[in-house]
Amino acid sequence: MAEADSEPFAPSASGRSTSPARRRGRPVGGGNTSDQARTVLMDAAERSILRRGFQASTMELVALEAGYSRAAIYRHFPSRRLLLEALVERKTRRHQTEISARLTENASLADLLTEGLVIVATELIHDPLLRTLSEQTDEGTVAHLVAGAARIPEQVEQLIAATDGGESEKIFRPGVEAGDVGQFLITAALTMLLGVIPGIEDPETARRYVRTFVLPAILADPPAPQQVFRPR
Repeated sequence: MAEADSEPFAPSASGRSTSPARRRGRPVGGGNTSDQARTVLMDAAERSILRRGFQASTMELVALEAGYSRAAIYRHFPSRRLLLEALVERKTRRHQTEISARLTENASLADLLTEGLVIVATELIHDPLLRTLSEQTDEGTVAHLVAGAARIPEQVEQLIAATDGGESEKIFRPGVEAGDVGQFLITAALTMLLGVIPGIEDPETARRYVRTFVLPAILADPPAPQQVFRPR
């Protein structure tokens, strides 16, 4: 059984409690497990960031909104940078879940990769939380924020492994390794997020781009090429 995670607020120098009023006997954080505590803290951080912005959402303020002490939030997230990365990772996982939910059960890897990258180019770039957080990166783009998120390469490789049924040698071009495919797809996604590809925010343009240029680089039997960019 997971240990309950609660951290009482420390009293002030005068001996009076600095914690907000709460019911007697209820531990700060509600006696949540460690995983539950992280979720509650991230939920509070997301609400605060969307409402106040990242700079105004201090660790202390997030902890207070979540019903935790300053010591408790730093135990789970030793720095604001780590909290930011955790929020980005959770958001990208949610988008991946949405991608899978939109596709049929027997969708091919080509379909899954195509629609996943289309969503990256047309929806992920407009995500309110990611756009707000991206303002805090040196480059100020969603692409660089996502690039810095933990475990993105691992998530892509797991997606491929779960879809190809263990027969990657029949799906990918001869000599292409699954790990390299994962890194390549990440690079492709980040390029699309940077907005340097003309018209890439249009779903149909993004779909044609992926099927014509991205998939042929990795798949043994890629879709037929199409005209990607319409004449102006």
